[in-house]
Amino acid sequence: MSLEKGILGYLSMKPLSGYDIKRLFDMSAAFFWPADQAQIYRSLKKLTEEGSIELAEYVQGETVNSKVYSITESGKDTFHQWLMDLQESDFIVRLPFVMHLFFSGELTPEEQLACIEEQCRRNQEFTQNLKTNYEENGDLFAELAGLPEGDRKLEAAMYAYRWGVLRGEAYGKLLEEIKEDIKGKTKDDKK
Repeated sequence: MSLEKGILGYLSMKPLSGYDIKRLFDMSAAFFWPADQAQIYRSLKKLTEEGSIELAEYVQGETVNSKVYSITESGKDTFHQWLMDLQESDFIVRLPFVMHLFFSGELTPEEQLACIEEQCRRNQEFTQNLKTNYEENGDLFAELAGLPEGDRKLEAAMYAYRWGVLRGEAYGKLLEEIKEDIKGKTKDDKK
C-alpha cells in the first residue's frame, strides 16, 4: 500500500484537512501504516497534481487557515481499483525481530531468552496501547471521519483494529511457547 491510497481512503469518507488526515492515521492506522505530517502533505500535493483529489475549501482556524481536500471521481476510481487488487506481496513483510529470532541460535540460551522476554514486553505494551487507543479514540475517529454508527466503513475499520489485537495476542502466545521450548531444552542440556 502506498500512503496515497490511505489518504484516498480517508477522503472517501469525507473532505478533510491534512491535519485531520494525520489525526485519523494516528487514531486508526498507525499500528499498520504510520505516516508523519510531512509525508502526508507531500502525498496531498502529489494526489492533487494527479487529479485524484482537489482543494475543496479553506477553513479559517484559530491560528492558520486549513486546506480541506476532497476526492475526485478519478480518485474514487483509483481507490476502488486498488481495493480490488489484492497482492501476494502483501504477505511478504520485513519484520526485524523475526530476523533476530531466525539467527538467535548464535546467542547463549540466556541471551536468547532475554531477547525474547524483551520482545514479549514490547508486544504486550503495543497490544495494550492499541486497545487503549481504540477505547479512548474510537468515538472521536468516527466523528472526525464523519461515520455514523453502523456505517460499513466504520465496521471495516473495526475489522483492521480486531486484526491488530488478534495479531498482538497470537504473537504474544507464540513468543511464550518459544520461551518455554528454550527453557525446556536448557534444562535437558544441564542434565
